[in-house]
Amino acid sequence: MLKDNKKVIFLSAVICFFAFLLLVAYVVLGAPAFPAATVALMDAIAILLILIATMAFLLRNSLRKTLYAFKNIALIGCILFSSVLVIVLLIFLFRFFRTDAISLPNIFKAIVRFPQQFSYYALFVIIAINALVGISNVVLIKHEGFCLNNALSLIVALFYIGSTFAVYFLCDLLTKKLLVPHGGRFEPIFLILHIGLPMFLMLILCYFEAILAGTAIMGFITARHKAAYDKDYIIILGCSIDRRGGLLPLLKGRVNSAVRFAWDQEIACGKAAKYVPSGGQGANEIMSEGSAMELYLLTHGAEDYEVFPEKKSTNTFENMLFSKRVIDSLQPGAKIAFATTNYHILRSGILARYAGFDAEAIAGDTKWYFWPNGFVREFFGILRMSLKFHLLVSALLAVLCSLVGLFAYLGNLI
Repeated sequence: MLKDNKKVIFLSAVICFFAFLLLVAYVVLGAPAFPAATVALMDAIAILLILIATMAFLLRNSLRKTLYAFKNIALIGCILFSSVLVIVLLIFLFRFFRTDAISLPNIFKAIVRFPQQFSYYALFVIIAINALVGISNVVLIKHEGFCLNNALSLIVALFYIGSTFAVYFLCDLLTKKLLVPHGGRFEPIFLILHIGLPMFLMLILCYFEAILAGTAIMGFITARHKAAYDKDYIIILGCSIDRRGGLLPLLKGRVNSAVRFAWDQEIACGKAAKYVPSGGQGANEIMSEGSAMELYLLTHGAEDYEVFPEKKSTNTFENMLFSKRVIDSLQPGAKIAFATTNYHILRSGILARYAGFDAEAIAGDTKWYFWPNGFVREFFGILRMSLKFHLLVSALLAVLCSLVGLFAYLGNLI
């Protein structure tokens, strides 16, 4: 599969290169059929379509390998952003075909303004979603009481909307008041800032929105995925227990989903799965979460030889790492599933791969009003896990925006 990916990337690069050469040849030879700007626009659309097809192929191969990879999220975000750009350019092409409006300066302005258009329309979608988030938070607070954790998604939603308008305001300020030409003429570095800095801010906002969309899509896919009935062990990820050592509803849902899967698997193919309840003891807990789940399993039909608790982990990564060590000591090469709450599946699967193994998820249900808060925490957890990647993308976007500003100066496009 890796060889196939390399071949497709190489082929895509070759096709894009020849598409660019065709454009150069057209301009140099001065072919009369269409204006050079129209051909440049069609060439750009063709290159974007090739890149989208390439990313779709890479995404398909990546999903076949594993559902739990940040690469899937990034590819979905890139495909979404590029597809909207193609639609905008096609609308521009068909609207002004064979007219003087299709000129290099106008095409350049359309592309430079696109990040703001993308973010502007995405904002309406996110505001509608935030309205639903607000409803869910009100219901959550009504059932569970008020605390910052229970209002997390609403706080983040309001912060996002406020930040978006702040970026709009700053870009408008930079473009119209702060970064203005002296004596009617832009200096090179001034034009780079005039074009590049607002574009960079908008692209960062678009990147955040694309990653958010990719995370939501992959979160839905992984939550709906059904694990195959071939598992030897089921890791049950811990969370808080009550003061007496009993399981709270969220954790009870995870354990019950693991038990149901084990029963269904034994009925379907006769193969018994063993349990690895995983979780250490918190500061306000009477026992470890692994022990609490072990007691629950043993009092609900499981046998001693079916339960192998892990009692030292303090976070999801340690859940996966320490549980894998327990399983390796019992049966190296075992097929593993993990049980957790549905909104927690994507990040847990990624962390399992960080711990050195692949596993399928068993989704534990939760009440609908827990979803938004849970998803927000998971999203920021996934962002934090890929911090180096985000910094690299930000640096590349900064270079790209600087080059766009330089291109505008050299080509006298503004």
